[in-house]
Amino acid sequence: MKSLVLSVALLFAFHSIPAKAQSTDAELIQQVVQSAYIDGFANLVDISAMEKGFHPSFEVLRLKDGNVEKTPIAHWIAGAKKRVENAAGAAPEIIYTGKYLQLDVTGSVAVSKLEVYKSDKLAYTDYLSLYKFDEGWRIVSKVSHSH
Repeated sequence: MKSLVLSVALLFAFHSIPAKAQSTDAELIQQVVQSAYIDGFANLVDISAMEKGFHPSFEVLRLKDGNVEKTPIAHWIAGAKKRVENAAGAAPEIIYTGKYLQLDVTGSVAVSKLEVYKSDKLAYTDYLSLYKFDEGWRIVSKVSHSH
């Protein structure tokens, strides 16, 4: 009887570990998205945070006139650097916020559905794909719908 109780207890203990790991991954993913995308790209224009959170092979995929156009991370970083130069030392104005609608994590892959608000108005619904690398979660692609 003791071995049966111990077996059942161990079974429940091992089943609780993946759920905890996934919640930790979910928190880490949200931190990467906030740091690299919402703040790094949109609000604070933090190039270092972008380079840390976006994988070098990252691309935005956009449907235009029936064709899929790809914009690499290098283009995004160049645009962000230009915004910093044009601001000429002005304090960043935080106007973008994100609302997480869904996050699905399976092993080392994740997909996040995110609403992005500009000054409290829904601007985009983004689907971000991420992989977990040795250094942590990184965003590898984005598709989005403009509102």
